[in-house]
Amino acid sequence: MVEPKVTLYSYLNRPVLDRVFFVPFWDCPYQCEFCCVDSLPGKPAGWPDSGEDLLFELLETMSRRYGRRMQLHFYGGEPMLRAGYVEHIARRVRDSPYVSKLVLYTTLRSKSPRQVLEILGSKRLEILVNPDTVNERVLAALQELKGVARLNLLPLTITTGRGAEHEPGYKQDFFQRYMPVGWPGRNCFAKVTGMLVNGPQRTVHTCCMPQSPIVGTFDSSAADIVAQYEAALATVPQALNASCRSSGGAHPCGVCDKFSGYQSQAGPGQNSYTVAEALALA
Repeated sequence: MVEPKVTLYSYLNRPVLDRVFFVPFWDCPYQCEFCCVDSLPGKPAGWPDSGEDLLFELLETMSRRYGRRMQLHFYGGEPMLRAGYVEHIARRVRDSPYVSKLVLYTTLRSKSPRQVLEILGSKRLEILVNPDTVNERVLAALQELKGVARLNLLPLTITTGRGAEHEPGYKQDFFQRYMPVGWPGRNCFAKVTGMLVNGPQRTVHTCCMPQSPIVGTFDSSAADIVAQYEAALATVPQALNASCRSSGGAHPCGVCDKFSGYQSQAGPGQNSYTVAEALALA
């Protein structure tokens, strides 16, 4: 189920500006065919803290600028492959006056996030599980975490990574079959997601997808990144919608997937798809 606020803001074409996404590693052993990234198999090495300080600087900067506490959306990869690190982030969320809650995207197939719940409590933690990854073990975990964990029932297909339209087995969803490009469900959704702090590549992106245009690097200041992000939200969605419309693509996300050439396996500096390049596609 999509949040009512996100649905409303999508129809109003207004930016949500209440959340930041964070991926400290892309590693995941499951390699689901629908995944929006080409995640690395296995477990991440070491303590994946690249981008953490910038993340909390951005959360503070945006909270002060917009006059509201921000949500921190943590995904990957499978976050619970490094349960200790998720618990560390949960403590920082608990102690921050600028963050309202942690939203954790997990399969519930790895270590249980029960300790994360104990740190934050049910009012400051939300756990989202993709329904396509559910098995009997996951159903039991959902029941154990009832009231905090729920299935993330999205009505649309994200056409990036292993879910891209050029990949085998791709099927158009309802919006891609029947709705014109630019309408909710088949438009660039950068305004109703949030910027992404991409730890492995040391970049910050226009929306939650790592294929989206870069608005800063870990060498940029939080203030400069927020300014570039706001500028991108005012221009990039229209450009990507126009490019998708003219090329006959399934969804504007596919435009970024094609032109960014994004690979989660690539190291820092290997993915450099900029806002200027996105605007030039219109």
